[in-house]
Amino acid sequence: MNLLFHLRIVLAILSVAAVAIVLIHTNKQHRRNKKLRSMSTTTHMPITGQTLSLELMNLSSTRIAFDALMDNIPLYRNQVDFEAILQWNGERVKAAETWAFDVNMFSQRIEKYTDLCQAIKETFLFFDKPLSQEEYEFPLAYGMLVHDNFLQILFLLSSVYQPQNQFCIAVDGDASEDFQKQLYKVADCFPNIFVTYLSGVDLPLKTNLEMVRIFKQLNGSFNAGIYDLEWYRQKHGVPPVPIWKSSLSSTFSRASAEFMITHPKVKEVLDYLADTICPDESFWASIAGNPREIPMPGGFDAALWKQKLTGQWRPKYVKHKNVTKHTEFGLFVPEKYYISRYQVWHVKSMWHLCHGQFVSGSCAFGVTDLPMLVRRPELVAHKLYFSVHPAAYFCLYETVRRRALKADGNFSVEAYGDLPGPQLMRGVPFELVSITAPNGYEYY
Repeated sequence: MNLLFHLRIVLAILSVAAVAIVLIHTNKQHRRNKKLRSMSTTTHMPITGQTLSLELMNLSSTRIAFDALMDNIPLYRNQVDFEAILQWNGERVKAAETWAFDVNMFSQRIEKYTDLCQAIKETFLFFDKPLSQEEYEFPLAYGMLVHDNFLQILFLLSSVYQPQNQFCIAVDGDASEDFQKQLYKVADCFPNIFVTYLSGVDLPLKTNLEMVRIFKQLNGSFNAGIYDLEWYRQKHGVPPVPIWKSSLSSTFSRASAEFMITHPKVKEVLDYLADTICPDESFWASIAGNPREIPMPGGFDAALWKQKLTGQWRPKYVKHKNVTKHTEFGLFVPEKYYISRYQVWHVKSMWHLCHGQFVSGSCAFGVTDLPMLVRRPELVAHKLYFSVHPAAYFCLYETVRRRALKADGNFSVEAYGDLPGPQLMRGVPFELVSITAPNGYEYY
């Protein structure tokens, strides 16, 4: 099954209620084959109309239940002190790095239940009501591409789940039969979770409310990284459009999603890329970055963006030759034009940013990456493994869920509206728009 088929399914889910899609990539990178896989996020304008009165989660009792969830992770409380890690306490960092998540012991908690649905909902604390009116009025639809590690997928699901959202889980064709059966059982437990057949290592860096507000700032713009496609990935023959390399993660509007499943040139690009290496890394920028051939809603001109990123675009408008050195960032302050996912590549200039382990060309984050991860402005972090410093996974998981349960709406995400895409959507002249990538053009 190809990506176009998967997008049609997600759009069908959108027609139920959701106004935004978030596709989370959870399969291991070294298992990727020629099937297109992606993590993408689509955004749309919020639902308007009469405000409905609805019942929200009881935050006081939910916080107590979440404390119990974290307390029941074997030895997590004994060996992992997140606050000490943030203070760079060497002894506590070492203890956290050596802690291992006992999958079998935790799984026994689920096996004690006679009702699997009850076990999943209670063990992982799936919210059965919205956390706020604002989130209820801007539902999201998540698509997750998964391969293995059932427990990690349940933790990921629980970190983003709210009943007004929609979820489409796509299972890799190489996944075991037992794994597929487990996911179908999960779908039976929730009316808003669907499982399809296709091909968990991301974690959200933002709460549901934070994502809702960020998506509003993006205002329908298409957010994708761009780079030159390596020669060995190119196919013989003339491509239907100039082909660009990008991340397999992108952010785009619902209008873009509807456009791409009907425009014939998009299908031509998809067919052309089918027999190339890692086509999921060259699809998004190629269909969004060629406005003359594909007038994508919220799209951009990748060739012009490259000139800005490399300092080659009309030098009289450029104050500094290298325009990619801007490095300031914060939880809600992007440092670069690409914000769909944070990933550290296995290149010498970025080695200092990884304190876990490099796996399949990029960093599986570790314990001492946490002080940086909790400040990153991107939507999700890629990647975290139960097998590489699982304390990093659970500290980040706990941090974001606790932030959601604080129900503090006093934060601003207006800086995302200053990204290149939203600025251009507002009509800001291209020569006045700054496009930055602090680690260089090739590391969006």
